[in-house]
Amino acid sequence: MKHLGIFSWFGYVLPFAERIALIKDAGFTATSVWWEDEGIPYPMKKEDMPDLVRGKGLYLENIHTPFADSNALWSDNVHQRSSVIETYLQWLTDCGNFGIPRMVMHITEGDNPPEPNEYGLDSMRALVKTAEELGVIIAIENTHRTDNVPYLLHHIQSNYLGLCFDSSHHHLRSPEDYRLLEEYGDRLTATHLSDNDGLKDRHWLPGHGIINWTELVRSFPKEYSGCLTLEAYPTNEEREGEPRRFLETAYQRIVNVQRQIAKA
Repeated sequence: MKHLGIFSWFGYVLPFAERIALIKDAGFTATSVWWEDEGIPYPMKKEDMPDLVRGKGLYLENIHTPFADSNALWSDNVHQRSSVIETYLQWLTDCGNFGIPRMVMHITEGDNPPEPNEYGLDSMRALVKTAEELGVIIAIENTHRTDNVPYLLHHIQSNYLGLCFDSSHHHLRSPEDYRLLEEYGDRLTATHLSDNDGLKDRHWLPGHGIINWTELVRSFPKEYSGCLTLEAYPTNEEREGEPRRFLETAYQRIVNVQRQIAKA
């Protein structure tokens, strides 16, 4: 992997610039950002984030977009679908304007997401068309359903539509089924690696939960050369400690995962 990264929000309420500096100091070479302004107590405009990240010497791997209306991508209501498509098109344009190579997105929300259908396929085709024009890769993340990401990747053959694999989401939905990685490993373009207890999406560091990392890395595509990125937050006990210590531990955990992948 070219870079080892961690999401810029890692569970401690600190100014954005301080979080980025701590990420760099811990040894990480990349990060990604949530594409919304940060508010109280430390306001930060999202448009200011890319330069700040790069100014600290970190690679800005991707933006993660909000997903509150993502179910509308699959809606038969033309107005609802058009509205959410326009929002995502603007975020793709932001990636182009700020030189950000990827946009990570959820394609559904909530516990009862819609089934895959032609409306969603048409929505994604419209987004991919613009992504191709801008040279920005869309990375769709596995969340509550196990069939919608394969559905879109199967029907849309484009170098600008790929997979963001979330290990915690995967473990909650299909812990022993690694077909998503095995069948679409060549489309993997981003990772959200974290652990959980099998009950909730805890986003713990690898090794804190019950995910079988030996099994996971066995299915991890050997040809993957992108960022290996954590999307992890501290446990209650870790939160009582210093964020610097948490990030140092996080860096060692992602290095360990990297080594496991290399040996698998």
